[in-house]
Amino acid sequence: MSTALIADDEAVLLEELQALLQETWPELQIVARASTGTEAQRLLQQLRPDIAFLDIRMPGIDGLELARLAPAGTQLVFVTAHAEHALEAFEHAAVDYLHKPVTPARLALTVQRLKSRKAPKAAAAQDGLRFVQAWVGKNLRLLEVERIALLRAELRHTRAISLEGASLLLRTPMGELLDQLDPQLFWQIHRSAVVNVRAIERVERRDDGELWVHGQGLGQGVQVSRSQRGRFKGM
Repeated sequence: MSTALIADDEAVLLEELQALLQETWPELQIVARASTGTEAQRLLQQLRPDIAFLDIRMPGIDGLELARLAPAGTQLVFVTAHAEHALEAFEHAAVDYLHKPVTPARLALTVQRLKSRKAPKAAAAQDGLRFVQAWVGKNLRLLEVERIALLRAELRHTRAISLEGASLLLRTPMGELLDQLDPQLFWQIHRSAVVNVRAIERVERRDDGELWVHGQGLGQGVQVSRSQRGRFKGM
């Protein structure tokens, strides 16, 4: 069952969107609602839903900034009355852009897109991803997944760094890659960073209380976000 968060600062529109979603996609579990961007950010980090329906103009953090802070595995759909933001929304790898007032027919198309993106990922996760590839100039470079030390999100792309320090810029968003990787071996320790557990050599606790992961291919270290510190309890 897919999970979703919806965020809008207008209570009536929030209710209408929830009702439309329940009618169009009864299996979708709406796990949270937010009326401000700040509240939505907290809930996104806490619940990590599969999908987030975000208004663009909200108090606190606006929807576009919220997209930059959202977990990599959360698919984004923007819902707004301001059509001028459509291009920028898709630059944040949004699955779709809904213009208010949302109609049942238009929402049904969005639901189809969300479902079609989810199905291939599930199949890929069963098969397992063995290699990633990227063109470097005129050469196609391959990197075995087991040799990846670090994945870093770079807008709509992902930077893969090998255990030896080689770097490839992949066109696939990090959220899509995560769905194809073994979660026991690849840990998302920050919203923009995933590490191969086999690459970790030590975890440093600094004077300010922050945790940093060090190891092969991890350069000067990778910071662990507060929400992911629990992974390292007892280590």
